[in-house]
Amino acid sequence: MKKIFISMVSIYFTQTLIAQCDSTYSYYSDMPSNVTILVGDSCLHDDDIAVLDSLIFINGLDYNSPLELGTQTWFYGRLRFLVAGNYGNSSGVNDTIYYLPENIGNWSNLASLYLEWNRISALPGTFSNLTSLQSFYINNNLLTSLGDSIGNLSNLYFLDLGYNELPAIPESICDLENLSYLWLFNNNIESLPGCFCDIELDWNNNDMGGYPYFAIGANSLCDSVASCIAESDHFELSLDQFYYSFPVYAPQDCDTTSIQVEKDLLPYQYWVSAPYPNPFNPIMKIDLSVPYDRRMDIRVYDILGNEIDVISNKEIYKKGIYTITWSGDIHPSGVYVIKLDDGEDIRIRKMVLAR
Repeated sequence: MKKIFISMVSIYFTQTLIAQCDSTYSYYSDMPSNVTILVGDSCLHDDDIAVLDSLIFINGLDYNSPLELGTQTWFYGRLRFLVAGNYGNSSGVNDTIYYLPENIGNWSNLASLYLEWNRISALPGTFSNLTSLQSFYINNNLLTSLGDSIGNLSNLYFLDLGYNELPAIPESICDLENLSYLWLFNNNIESLPGCFCDIELDWNNNDMGGYPYFAIGANSLCDSVASCIAESDHFELSLDQFYYSFPVYAPQDCDTTSIQVEKDLLPYQYWVSAPYPNPFNPIMKIDLSVPYDRRMDIRVYDILGNEIDVISNKEIYKKGIYTITWSGDIHPSGVYVIKLDDGEDIRIRKMVLAR
């Protein structure tokens, strides 16, 4: 009799909770481990769930429930944080995202969105409705456009667009008054809007964690570059592609890059070309000009910063021009860094081994 009473009470409270959900919310009794209810109960907004459903459907993802996608954090029944990067682990999505649904604009309370390492080439027009968005990470995708209304995201604080295929940045980006971090490295950007220098960014410094507030290396900014960019310490700065754990020297892709990059060298400083071919397989070459005899330390590192080869251990290089070669035949495909150091100046060049 006691067990029957307890069961009836449990059913009563469950039904009461369901009944207390607003008409635009639905009650979910079972929450998977990837879902966190930060504040509130299990009444979740139907529109937010519908976007998750659409994301699963149009990309053919294999989930039994929209709540299983990525890592989700809910706040008073609204989706607040979503981690949906294609990381190859349980924290992100279990397969590649190619498309974002048109109803994504219904995520009106979303504050942080992680979509790294997918194959997204465009943002739907309704993306500009995400006016609560504060952090947006979409590096390592195939973006070719941001649309014309990115400036509507008035609360955006952190925008990571690294390693995409953007040829240009829309003028509306200048409307992002709260933007503090802007990463544009490793795209195909040839020009920037005239208002770009009006964005109140710290163009030269890093935060306490060593991350730049702004970086735009490895683009094609060659002519008529605004002073705030051309004079920025981070004009030729990128972060390593896989973990963003260390800065990478990344010159602009111009026909005269090698000359422009080091045009201000003093007569006693050595000169280093860009690696060629780049990407390479398996032999990479780099030209070195030494104006006076000196000891050169030349080493190769992988993307994690691990030393994997020593080309020169402080050996003496006589005055002259040299061609340095390095073979990646025993190493996997990926990004590598060659560092040259004469005890006074350090030159760093990034190279990509592509088998």
